[in-house]
Amino acid sequence: MKKKYIFLILFLILIFAIFYYKNFINGNNIISKNQEEIIESILSENVNYNAEMKVTVYSNKNEHIYKLKQEEKDNYSYQKVISSGDIEGLLIEIKENKLYIKNTKLKLEKIYEDYKEVTNDYLFLRTFGKEYKESSENVKKFEENEEIVVKMELKNSNKYIKYKELYIDKNTGYPKKLIIKNSDKQVIVCIEYTNIEIM
Repeated sequence: MKKKYIFLILFLILIFAIFYYKNFINGNNIISKNQEEIIESILSENVNYNAEMKVTVYSNKNEHIYKLKQEEKDNYSYQKVISSGDIEGLLIEIKENKLYIKNTKLKLEKIYEDYKEVTNDYLFLRTFGKEYKESSENVKKFEENEEIVVKMELKNSNKYIKYKELYIDKNTGYPKKLIIKNSDKQVIVCIEYTNIEIM
């Protein structure tokens, strides 16, 4: 009879251990292989997408909200302000190593050639992907509330853009939000992807 109780206790401990291990592996702190593939596809330097975004910019005691359209495809990128206001119609285009800044409302245009500092726009997903690869030792990936979160401290950065966080919908595999923080870990830009199509 004593052997039966010992066997029963060992069996229950084994069941508990298996259940605990399974939940630990699938828990919030581990990124599965499938989720790693989602991250890699979104953060590829060759990702092509169209997006509509709500961008909130925080400065001192103010916040400014803009609606933008953005596209990155092959060697072409563009970003246009579609919300009404002072910078409505502002268009930034990057093609053939040239940066075009246009204001369609005022019919103004400025062209920069081979100006890498400006063409590395921190609002684009490809820029996040490039920084993700450069800052690989300073990256944390985990699950939180049905989202895959990728947080990183930028390797070669300034005090205004020091940390970035990308939130990806676990079910669709599409980005939901990109947060940019300064060296004091204060949010300076929050990008919400209201509509995005990965091509």
